[in-house]
Amino acid sequence: MERYFDAFVYVANWGTRQFMVRLPVRGVDLPAIETYAGGGLKFWVKDEFVILSFQFEDEEGGEWEEGEEWMPGLISLREELLNGDVRSLYLGWLSGVYGYDIEDDESEPPVPAGLRTLTAAQSELANFLRIDGDLLEVAAELSAERKDVTLTSTQLIEWLQSQPTESRDVWLQKLLGESAQATRSEVLLQFRQSLRAAIVDSVVETEPTRTCLELREAVEARAAEADRLRAEALAAKKAKDAERAAMLRNRELDQLAKRIDAAWKEIDRKVSTKQTRQYVLAVTELMDLRDLATRDRQLKSFDARLLDLVHQHAKKSAFLERLRKACLSW
Repeated sequence: MERYFDAFVYVANWGTRQFMVRLPVRGVDLPAIETYAGGGLKFWVKDEFVILSFQFEDEEGGEWEEGEEWMPGLISLREELLNGDVRSLYLGWLSGVYGYDIEDDESEPPVPAGLRTLTAAQSELANFLRIDGDLLEVAAELSAERKDVTLTSTQLIEWLQSQPTESRDVWLQKLLGESAQATRSEVLLQFRQSLRAAIVDSVVETEPTRTCLELREAVEARAAEADRLRAEALAAKKAKDAERAAMLRNRELDQLAKRIDAAWKEIDRKVSTKQTRQYVLAVTELMDLRDLATRDRQLKSFDARLLDLVHQHAKKSAFLERLRKACLSW
């Protein structure tokens, strides 16, 4: 990275993930990088480059995966950083909130605007670093809305024309040399800084007011609230299902109430067959009659008719045993 490459992805199946990106130090806001360093984000300067390292360590171990899939989704972060977008820096810090090397009372860095509307590459970084969704939403609560401000080529030309001739000549010489990329980033950085007032709304940062412990506690509270809402929704669904089941059962019993005598005769016929399957059906229908009697407060009448049925079939021990198991007393 220090000598040859601009980006690097490392994935180990025991849980380690690392994304590194190299930037020309003259083309980035180094104080901003220093502000967000910590947690899952580290950096160092080597010659004319600054190298950022976004790293995630899973202490419980990882799973088998191929690392090649990550680079296409992450590489755009480099251009975003060169354009002054610090959201990925904040995500790097945030990924270490649950790390062993971060203190409970450590304050979070300034919260950049636009955490609710991450770019595709930033969302990929959040997934790569396995940032908990609740943690990201808690962090975004203090994030202002990001306003897209387009800096036009006309503005760039006007700004260049306002610069001293000596500066423009030096830039041109460097752009034609080996440090063209670094010089381009340096010029664009100075251009953005000169228009800071115009783009402040798009990069506004909220000063830190929360510690790492408070962030974790907020995540736990959010998860507990989500569990409570899910439990309430489940209880409401169960109550609605029970209400519907009771309504359907009442309709069934209403139909049974219209043919009570016929039902008793049918039960007697089934028991008389001396067939096990018919015994099962007879007991099931008796349970329906008992439910109807309980609902309509006619249990004495039911018990009397059941007793008569038992006397008629007193020698059918298999049938009587099924009655006992169904708690149909007589």
